Amino acid sequence: MKISIKHLENGSHAFKFVEPAAACGVLEHPNLRSDVEVFVDVEKSSPHFFVNNHVCSVGQFVCDRCLEEFNMSVEERSRVIFSSDPDKIALADEEIHPLAKDAHEIDIINDVRDALLLAVPIKAVCRPECQGLCPRCGANLNKENCRCRSTRRDA
Repeated sequence: MKISIKHLENGSHAFKFVEPAAACGVLEHPNLRSDVEVFVDVEKSSPHFFVNNHVCSVGQFVCDRCLEEFNMSVEERSRVIFSSDPDKIALADEEIHPLAKDAHEIDIINDVRDALLLAVPIKAVCRPECQGLCPRCGANLNKENCRCRSTRRDA
């Protein structure tokens, strides 16, 4: 995903991209198969480009509690700076990508890929009130009563 900066004036500029997940650098990810929408705001203040990304997609997951498949929206926001000012690059505490003084475009594909991967939850749960599976009989407690509750005896 490249943004032409050759003719950008100072100020804010909005861009939108819709790409397949594979084109965003997440090849064969088990959860990310839908198209990815990327909303980009580029603030040009020569020689700096402040880039704010909002990445959105729909992921296909298996619930870690009940093992049912479900779709979930994944989204992440990120900010990065592209600059050709060596002093800014050396002193910055933010993520800065070096930019050649004669650059005609900036490539945000790596930042989009990183944002997508950060948006994928470590633990996927179909809904907050998911009751999961009975650890003894394996019944999905969202759909049926536990079969072993009635046979449970106190020793």
